[in-house]
Amino acid sequence: MKNCKKPCKKILFSLLLITVNFFALYAENFRVAKTHVISIPQNYSEVSANLGIFDALAIKLPEDKTFVTGLELTMKVPQIMTTWRDSVAYSFYDGISPFPTEKLIDYAGTRTSISTIPGKIVNTIYIPLNEKFNIKNNPYAKILEEKISAKNGIIFLRYMLAMKGAPEELENARIQVTARPVLSNEGYFSLEVSKPEEKNENFSIYIDDSFIPSIPQKMLLKEGEHHLFVTGETFRNEVRTFIVEQAKLTSLKVALRGIEPEVKILSPENASIYFDGEELDSPKEPFVITQGPHTVKFTIGDYEITKTFDAINGRSYSVNLNIDASVTEEE
Repeated sequence: MKNCKKPCKKILFSLLLITVNFFALYAENFRVAKTHVISIPQNYSEVSANLGIFDALAIKLPEDKTFVTGLELTMKVPQIMTTWRDSVAYSFYDGISPFPTEKLIDYAGTRTSISTIPGKIVNTIYIPLNEKFNIKNNPYAKILEEKISAKNGIIFLRYMLAMKGAPEELENARIQVTARPVLSNEGYFSLEVSKPEEKNENFSIYIDDSFIPSIPQKMLLKEGEHHLFVTGETFRNEVRTFIVEQAKLTSLKVALRGIEPEVKILSPENASIYFDGEELDSPKEPFVITQGPHTVKFTIGDYEITKTFDAINGRSYSVNLNIDASVTEEE
């Protein structure tokens, strides 16, 4: 076969594909030399295996396949396979049984496609798994046209010799297969909203100006920047900007505050503070006050200063006592 001229090889290979494709969509029983099993982890990192030309590879998809739109397979072959191009074939199967393990070699399944390894060291194949797959055709990769359902969470790949008379070096060759998931441009968003215990009123949530009927737990959003707006009649408006990363969970916590005015008082440690005539014990955090006029008095020794202001619902106030000294120079 090695001495067969190119037209002869093409004719024989064409006959092989016609024969195989005739039975491609029918269930068949087959045996492999060895089954290799690799699992795509939930962090979607790539995994690899080294196969012989009579082996099979079972690729387990992650349990949460929300973001998985397809699979990218990179086949790295030795030089002997580029010399004997189209001499090794690979097939994909659907509905494989029994469930693949490294101890099994006999299987039944529906062959969905068959191709041969061309004369390239590195070959990339894309396997679409749903309608969100959006990689376009390009001269550097092959997109599998035949659909694979992967209902059992398995992509099953089998290698086989496509012609007789191959040298022993080819039969002993190894193929390095690397699998990585093709991910959608989405991520999860989770929101946690808390409100004061004394308030049972409802509030509304808007994301990117769209009303969200319930607090999102694992909401799908496009990766990138988004805007959150939480509002209610008895709550202050809360506005946040957040970034959703691809295939990751972004969590956000929002603590609602009532519309009652708040005040924060800052002063030196040795100052006495009186709010509406009542002495305060060094307040460090803002506290809620009533709407209307209020008086803050500071005393340090014999020094006293008083400030008044009118509080309005939905506003926050800061009262800051600064005592400073100035130095001037005279001739």
